[in-house]
Amino acid sequence: MNEINTHSNTICHPSYIVLNIPSPMAEVIQSLRAKYDVRRASLPAEITLTGSSGTGLIEPGQDIEMIAAEMNRVAKTLQPFTAQFSKLERFPNTDIYFLTLNDDTMFNHARLALENTAIRFQPTPYPYTAHCTLKLRSEPTDAELLEMFFMDVPKTPFQLSQMSLYSLPDTESCELLHTVEFGR
Repeated sequence: MNEINTHSNTICHPSYIVLNIPSPMAEVIQSLRAKYDVRRASLPAEITLTGSSGTGLIEPGQDIEMIAAEMNRVAKTLQPFTAQFSKLERFPNTDIYFLTLNDDTMFNHARLALENTAIRFQPTPYPYTAHCTLKLRSEPTDAELLEMFFMDVPKTPFQLSQMSLYSLPDTESCELLHTVEFGR
């Protein structure tokens, strides 16, 4: 599936390239988000490749069709792969809680491939950490902290085979701009 939404033809809002977490793991993630960060639960379940750490946000003003073409080119070189969550962590000095992955090799490979395209990215001071954010918007209560750190992390392996470009016009919504399947 190659899907492009050309509502606007250039990047205007903070934009990310992510790997889509498939069903049924996507529903598990949405359930955890609904429990710990209700506003985040409305966003797609994903693992960020560009936009937060390692490789920054896509620089505004770039043509969406060019970005989609570059994503398509990278996706042709990737094959679906299996991933598995490892543990819950927190980014230092933040209230951002996320699930890490057992092996980040393929995530780094995909991210670096995107970095080596014509897409321009804003700088970020943070090293890349393959992750799925669960809680982002508010400081957890003591009860939430206790519950999060003793929760059973979902460890069922899942296959990743799609990469998407999302734009976030605000903190509670996102717009799908492009999706591509690996190997196509």
